[in-house]
Amino acid sequence: MSNRGSRDILAIELGDIMNPKLNSIDDNQVAVNINSFNSTSSSTAGYYYGSDGHSGFQAMKLVGEGANQLWVEYDGNTQILNVTLASFRQLGSKPESPLLSSLVNLSSLLTGVGYIGFSASTSIFATRHYILGWSFKKNGEARELNTSALEYSVGGGGNNYDFGPPASPLTDTKHARSPSRILLPVVAIPSFFLLAISAVLGYIYNKRQLVKTGKQDWEIDCGPPSFTYKDLHNATNGFKDEMFLGRGGFGRVYKGLLPATKQNVAIKRISPESKQGMKEFISEITILGHVRHRRVVNLLGYCRHKHELLLVYDYMPNGSLDKYLYGQDKPPLCWSQRFNIIKDVASGLFYLHEEWERVVIHRDIKSSNVLLDDNMNGRLGDFGLARLHDHGVDAHTTHVAGTCGYIAPELARLGKATKATDIFAFGVFMLEVTCGRRPIEMNACGEPRAIADCVINAWQNGSAMDFRDPRVQDCVAQEVESVLKLGLLCSHPSPKVRPGMRLVMQYLESVATLPDFPLNFFNADPANDEVCDQFVASCPSVATATISLSGGR
Repeated sequence: MSNRGSRDILAIELGDIMNPKLNSIDDNQVAVNINSFNSTSSSTAGYYYGSDGHSGFQAMKLVGEGANQLWVEYDGNTQILNVTLASFRQLGSKPESPLLSSLVNLSSLLTGVGYIGFSASTSIFATRHYILGWSFKKNGEARELNTSALEYSVGGGGNNYDFGPPASPLTDTKHARSPSRILLPVVAIPSFFLLAISAVLGYIYNKRQLVKTGKQDWEIDCGPPSFTYKDLHNATNGFKDEMFLGRGGFGRVYKGLLPATKQNVAIKRISPESKQGMKEFISEITILGHVRHRRVVNLLGYCRHKHELLLVYDYMPNGSLDKYLYGQDKPPLCWSQRFNIIKDVASGLFYLHEEWERVVIHRDIKSSNVLLDDNMNGRLGDFGLARLHDHGVDAHTTHVAGTCGYIAPELARLGKATKATDIFAFGVFMLEVTCGRRPIEMNACGEPRAIADCVINAWQNGSAMDFRDPRVQDCVAQEVESVLKLGLLCSHPSPKVRPGMRLVMQYLESVATLPDFPLNFFNADPANDEVCDQFVASCPSVATATISLSGGR
């Protein structure tokens, strides 16, 4: 499991608990963990099939579908760690291609005597985990399991080991109703180093157990509920319609007046039937429960009462920005207000990307998620889709999330949310606020057109200023032009061209000067980006900033 006398651990994790703080991609994952609960690589549980091993992918559930078999193989010469999973009954043999393949240098990780073993965790409910058998080989290929003899104890000599429990849980009637999991691992290690592996199993079996297990994952870290349900019920007059502010991600938002402090708050009441709503609830608590910045909406606390999930925030009296851009009952924002809001959101995003102890990828930057306080300052809110990762560590591939029009091309193609994909959305946001237009609109022919394409055409025709929101009459031409160009730069199709948020802040504060762009720069095909390469090479400030778009500071 680890080195003797050290804290070096290599773990192969099989987990069905969704924990955004640990970068879980879903609640049914296989992952490789090195000296951390945060995975270095992960995948939804399943296996590849076909003669070439990549003809297709068959997803499988870790819970409720019978015995599974796991192969962990490490080659000391290539330093490649392969993890393969299969349904024991459905497949019956090892798939040709691994589920996960990672480059791991075990010579630096395990330098002394090591231990191999298994570890399991459960929720507050009693669960049973079973290892029906395992086979291990230090130098060479591990022996196949004798599945017909697994219910009896079988021993081996030398470097081969093959063990089984005295009785199969499949025939154990005494605990037949107890939830249980079965694993049949095979570990093959053709290496000069003893591999330490911990198969970490944490299994729960229904949505209610997921909610209750979540208490152990995040409530220990974030503390007990901050508000009682009675207080929040009274604060909203029983969640009456007259207190309704709008609909947020996976829930309805109400205005409330806390009886004890007489403080106005916003209360998001998440739908208890939504599994995605539970994920958002945990994500908001684990991220906003720790983040404190004047340009990020402040989470005051939470409440969980039976099936009710509630989040309590600072009340933003002027609501969301989109109502001022598109609503008919709000006065239009002047240019100084718009420019300040853009800088406010940039400041908050810079903090999330660069200044906080971990990297926060927001994944849903848009005008409706920017809230305005009583002084019309902008604050970034709604962190239900946000993800965390450590500085200097690449973000994990996950499901594509976000809002149409703000999603970067590489995110739609590869499913990996990074700082660069957040910066793309922020670039679209800058164009949206300056032009007073939605990210995607229909043209005269009824065809959808992105706002960036419209700005590019107006700029190339010498009329970029004319594309600003016509309701803005007090604009400073130089500032408007600078924001439009910066918006196009941040939303460029090629992620390596987009500046980091530190440089974006310098541009907005006029500490740095935007370079001159060739007319064909923003129309460059990201698949043939010679123009982009020339620009980055000729602009050291952008080149320096783009090095760490998906990594650390």
